[in-house]
Amino acid sequence: MAKRSILMATASFVWLAAAAAAQAQTQTQSQVDDIVVTGSRIAGGDRVAPVETVGRETIAAAGIADASQLVRLVAANSGSEAQVDQLNQPQSSGTAQFNLRNLGLGSTLVLVDGQRWTTSAVVATDGSAFVDINSLVPMIALQRVEVVKDGASAVYGSDAVAGVVNFITRHGVDRPEVSAKYAVANGSEESVIEAIGGFELLGGDLTLAASHFHRSALGSDERDFTQAERYGRAAWTAVTSYGQPGSYYRPSTGAYAPDPDCDNPAFDSAYRNSSADAFCRLDYSDFFDLTPEETRTQLFADYRRPVGDMTLSLQAAYSSTWTRARQTPSLPILAQSLTVPGSHPDNPFGEDVLFRGRLLGAEAGASAAEFDYETWRLAAGLDGDFANGWTWTLAATASRQHVEYDKPDVIGSALQNALNGLGGAGCDAATGTPGVGACQYFNPFGSAYLGTGTANSAELVDSLIGYTGLRGASSLVTAEASTSGQAFAWSGGSVDLALGAQYRRSSFRHDWSDLVNAGDLLTAGYSPDFEGDQQALAAFAEARIHLGDRIEAQLAGRYESYDGEGRFSPKAAIRWDVTDAFALRGSWGQGFRAPSVYAQSGAQASQPSVFDRGAFVFVNTLTSGDADLKPEKSESLSLGALWRPVEGLELGLDAWRFDYTDQVVKESAQAIIDQATADTAAGLTGTEAQGRITRSSSGALTFVQLYFINASSIETQGIDLSARYGRDLWGGRATASATWTYVDSYDIRLNDAAAQVSGVGSTNLSNIGRSLPRNRGEFALGWSGGAHALTALVHYTDAYRNDRSGITDATIASQTTADLLYSRTIGADLDLALGVVNVFDKAPPLAQFALGYDPVVADPRGRVFSVGLTKRF
Repeated sequence: MAKRSILMATASFVWLAAAAAAQAQTQTQSQVDDIVVTGSRIAGGDRVAPVETVGRETIAAAGIADASQLVRLVAANSGSEAQVDQLNQPQSSGTAQFNLRNLGLGSTLVLVDGQRWTTSAVVATDGSAFVDINSLVPMIALQRVEVVKDGASAVYGSDAVAGVVNFITRHGVDRPEVSAKYAVANGSEESVIEAIGGFELLGGDLTLAASHFHRSALGSDERDFTQAERYGRAAWTAVTSYGQPGSYYRPSTGAYAPDPDCDNPAFDSAYRNSSADAFCRLDYSDFFDLTPEETRTQLFADYRRPVGDMTLSLQAAYSSTWTRARQTPSLPILAQSLTVPGSHPDNPFGEDVLFRGRLLGAEAGASAAEFDYETWRLAAGLDGDFANGWTWTLAATASRQHVEYDKPDVIGSALQNALNGLGGAGCDAATGTPGVGACQYFNPFGSAYLGTGTANSAELVDSLIGYTGLRGASSLVTAEASTSGQAFAWSGGSVDLALGAQYRRSSFRHDWSDLVNAGDLLTAGYSPDFEGDQQALAAFAEARIHLGDRIEAQLAGRYESYDGEGRFSPKAAIRWDVTDAFALRGSWGQGFRAPSVYAQSGAQASQPSVFDRGAFVFVNTLTSGDADLKPEKSESLSLGALWRPVEGLELGLDAWRFDYTDQVVKESAQAIIDQATADTAAGLTGTEAQGRITRSSSGALTFVQLYFINASSIETQGIDLSARYGRDLWGGRATASATWTYVDSYDIRLNDAAAQVSGVGSTNLSNIGRSLPRNRGEFALGWSGGAHALTALVHYTDAYRNDRSGITDATIASQTTADLLYSRTIGADLDLALGVVNVFDKAPPLAQFALGYDPVVADPRGRVFSVGLTKRF
């Protein structure tokens, strides 16, 4: 009962207010509802759904030039990975996604003009598949974004567990326009040029749009709050014991020893915590991008033409995104234990030692990973009317994203050969003589840089570096038929009905380099190539029931099957217009999300830190898909009220609750290791846990096999508040609006046997959630009149806590930032816009992450100035 307290309290307030409004309110409705198309299959049937609309004016005022920044305008969204984070999101840089209610990156369905889009060709570190919103359409072609904030599986099927985000595009553009914008922050700049135009072609309307966006990199060395030295190189900052110069395990002493040159002042970023520290450490806080260098080109076409009594619609979209994300000069050696022989001419220890470190140090400068995404989508639709007044629609889409991901990494076999004196591109390790002729020694010690030992040639270093070489693709094909109209009517009401069927086929493949297939890259580990597909069939029905002029209800149901697994999703919703100025609404529904093709067929390598035999170590893991995964299930409940107390003012309140079970997650490597250890201690052999662990001859942990499983659950509830007001003022029109989301609870259970953990107001690094402040608010004030317009936006994020282990302060402070946009019409056809994002240049609040802030929540850019021109022809 306690879990539902917030909904019950809200319901009591709503119904008491309704009674008062029914007696007191006699005024008529004075404001026309927003025209929305999301949340229902029946035209005009959206009024019962909690839909938030983000229009072009708000997007422009927020200084948004690419879709990744849209997520901060929706208060119900949290936990999106919309900014680059090479430390925690190394395989998905350049992408972005919505994450409504923090229920997972793949739990929000993304549509373009009501139709699906393929998932990205990359996945998040936790294996989540998602739609990359950066790849959709040019921003100039975007009319608005509609966000349905309750479960919508009954209407749209799988993936709509947390809600729907529908990108509505512009069409029927009367006058061509060209827009150019330039923005600059301290340390980086971005520019975008866009164009859109409408034309008559073969009796139809053709809309064409294009954009080219470029952003320069903002390096972590451009901001003070990222620097490890600022915090005394605390253990939670961007520091590591895998340095260069490195550290060496000496069998004769049974302990590590630092490189003798670690303390040499020539190595600015190398250090030890004290003279007794056994590790030569590295400060790597200068080597990452807070925003990457990025170039994106997008094209969009929309064509609509009457064909007899029917209407034909065609759409095409193309996007090409190139992203370059900096990282440390070379990555730490994690996947193998490498030996420097005692015979190595530069070995100061006089015995075989194990190398702990990396190939190159800070003096080599940053390396970089490159991501190249190409996305295309084709859509076609045909709709018309039956003689009885019903409408019908046929629609089909095909979309695909391809990725090329190249990240430099050290080739394990080549480096071991080079440590043995058999390195270099011209050396045959099978027949060569160490250090003779084309065969060279690689010197891993500081003496190589100082000139007191063997220098490493650039050609030798190049021969030791390979690339991940990922070539992947994700695709989606859909076909749908539907019909809607009035089923019957009577003197007191009517029933509108929509019926339809849908077919979908999605596919996913990853093809890695031969080095990754062999597990020969020292950080990337082992990943096999794979491909898989999934087919789904669905039938759906939706009824809209009018009971007089005041009550409207929605009943929807959808049966969807994929690969032989069937699931029925029901939904019921109602709206009661108590008076012309006051309305109540509520909804209940069940939903599901089919396991992604990746979770069923894919494989993902990672190197988590685990505790084994008394020490923390990094271990190479491979998480493999499982074709027998069950669908994730959800149940949602919402109660809300809308009130127009005076002319021009609209207030809204919605209380919501989601119960989300059987979530697909990665198994815990630590849990498998602990179970295998317990089995061994009990004298057991050949157990499942023992069979999934590999150790070297010395007993060192080298590999753990993991799987995607159905395990976790989330129960979350909260309140959304909204307000809008507009009136004539000073010869123009003044507007004010606000949205606020309060999360009352967010309880996570990692599996059936685990205790429930509260994730609200936490970064959730220790569980399946993502950063979730309890309160988020968005506020807007605007005035426009004649040739002038001014808009101010305020963004508020509540304080929350950091649950990362090993930190000294778990507090992450709240933050309030403000944006301003002034625009002026110059003549009849030219607009000038001047904007400032983060007017007061507030740095992100300190979070004890490696770079000093939480990249899931905070924007590291600081103040951003922009100027834009739009010309209409």
